[in-house]
Amino acid sequence: MSEPLAAVKPATGPAPAGPRGGTSVEGRGLHKSYLQADGSELKVLQGVDIRVEGGEAVAVVGASGAGKSTLLHLLGALDRPTAGDVLIGGEPVTHLDDRTLAPIRNRCVGFVFQFHHLLREFSALENVMMPGLIGGWSRESVEVSARDALDAVGLSHRLYHRPWQLSGGEQQRVAVARALVNDPLALLADEPTGNLDRHTSERVQDLLFALRAERHLALVLVTHNRELAERTDRILLLRDGRLHPIGGE
Repeated sequence: MSEPLAAVKPATGPAPAGPRGGTSVEGRGLHKSYLQADGSELKVLQGVDIRVEGGEAVAVVGASGAGKSTLLHLLGALDRPTAGDVLIGGEPVTHLDDRTLAPIRNRCVGFVFQFHHLLREFSALENVMMPGLIGGWSRESVEVSARDALDAVGLSHRLYHRPWQLSGGEQQRVAVARALVNDPLALLADEPTGNLDRHTSERVQDLLFALRAERHLALVLVTHNRELAERTDRILLLRDGRLHPIGGE
């Protein structure tokens, strides 16, 4: 990026697409604890280090409750660590206030969740436009980007369908398009195929990896799907609050 992330302001449209090098998202010494009802401290993450380069795909695996989703939320600046630093595009963001952080998160990180969280009353096109509209882009610009994103996921023929008129796989592809509309540096996906049948899951997997290569995205996947994890460049096991590489490292 040509300007410090803290200087990112609402724009008329997404940043230009194209190859991007260097670290897209990084966590340094991340700790995360929660205060429980009885007053005790629940330590979820205990010194996690992770760095994902542009164009790299990394899977984070582990038992339920290990803190995988928590880690993803920290990396995407949806939550803040108890200690440690998160960097997006090489710039530290943990210290930023919410108002400064919001446009950075909106423009630099795309999220895909197991449940698509589409707004039922809006069309596929309108759902995909939401991040741009929230970011203050011109409606004309964001509509062009949203149409391009839906075309990229093979849904240019479904622009005006409501979520309840789409299949489960189509809804998840709309969610992927929504995550891509801001042309992010990193795509963070939390069990993106966990709610799909095998055939549809494979199609969404193929889509994610094709888009990763085409857009030089950093792709971070939280998954219980072993086959999906094995398609990534690295697999990291989250256990006892720390990350452990599996194979090859």
